[in-house]
Amino acid sequence: MKNQTWNGYLSTPLILFCIILLAGCGRGTGPVQKEGEAVLITLEEILRIGDESAGDTILFGPIAQIAVNGNGDIFVSEGGRSPRVHALAADGTYLSQVGGEGQGPGEYQYYIDGPFIGAADSVYLWASWPSQILIYDPEKFSYVRSVHVEADGPKSIHPVVSAIEDGWYMEMGLPTFLIPDDGPMTINNDRYSELIKVNRDGSYSTDPLGTVPDREVIPYMLEGGGRVGFVGVPFARSPALAVGHDDMLYYGWNDAIEIAIVSADGSTRDTIRYEHDPVPITDLEMDEAMPEDPFDLGLLGAREPHETKPAFQTFVVDEMNRVWIKLSSPEDAIQAEWLILSRESHAVGRTTLPIAVNLGVVRGGRAYGVHQEDGGAPMIVVYEIQE
Repeated sequence: MKNQTWNGYLSTPLILFCIILLAGCGRGTGPVQKEGEAVLITLEEILRIGDESAGDTILFGPIAQIAVNGNGDIFVSEGGRSPRVHALAADGTYLSQVGGEGQGPGEYQYYIDGPFIGAADSVYLWASWPSQILIYDPEKFSYVRSVHVEADGPKSIHPVVSAIEDGWYMEMGLPTFLIPDDGPMTINNDRYSELIKVNRDGSYSTDPLGTVPDREVIPYMLEGGGRVGFVGVPFARSPALAVGHDDMLYYGWNDAIEIAIVSADGSTRDTIRYEHDPVPITDLEMDEAMPEDPFDLGLLGAREPHETKPAFQTFVVDEMNRVWIKLSSPEDAIQAEWLILSRESHAVGRTTLPIAVNLGVVRGGRAYGVHQEDGGAPMIVVYEIQE
């Protein structure tokens, strides 16, 4: 599962999201499921990569995303202004870099998203400039070809969500700051992304499979347009997306445990819902989350602060199409609870992990995550699942 960008999108109002979320739902239209017999699942750490204190020689910058192929090879992308993608064997041995910075075939500039693994273990990256999907072979990870994806009018194409058997799920929408042909720049305050299925040739339907609001931020533009930017919202709500083993797209807004599911052709829809106890935000937590800049404080003061944390932080879908959801934690927690839900909204499992760990892949009896504490070195951690 991947994290969303700070760049906003525009589409229909938020109410459309709710309509699409509910439209065509089968099992999900019934009452919200309460806690059932959830099995305690144990995750035993079997591999850690990037721990310099343990003598590791493979070290990472900020980790943006991970992926795992059918052989258990692990792919890691580093974010920042010098993006890199590394391929590691299942035992952590370094294999090669995938692509590289530059303007040649298979190379990328500026920002990339991915890696993503296809059905036949091909590796995909999304290069934002120019807008194209880069394809690498599944054995030596050498460049094969690229697929250009053109934006729809003023809208922008945004990162790949995941590769599926006959294409990719992607996002599309208008940017936060709109520059009309015959007027000054304006702020788009109605921001969210449309979810689309892109075909192998780069074509796609303009009818979205669904929509999700963009992450909560406060965009601003100083008088005269000389300065534009964003102010982050403490305990912001944000979208979360993942793809199941059956190529179904799972998406939701993390204010509640309510996850919509849609097939690539839009013919099958469902919704997972589950009640949760909101986690309150303490005064100390809110004080620590507030910015020091008076300008930012002024913008935040114009809106009601959140009193509770998001229902969840992230989720990932395993090979049995169960959804592993990282619930928000109370103040000073060192462990985070993960709730595992079936497609029928039943709680079928629970586990705990260090709060600094976010799982990105669950497959082959293993769970793969990123351990990244504030100020600490980012690491890859692999767990064996014991049910």
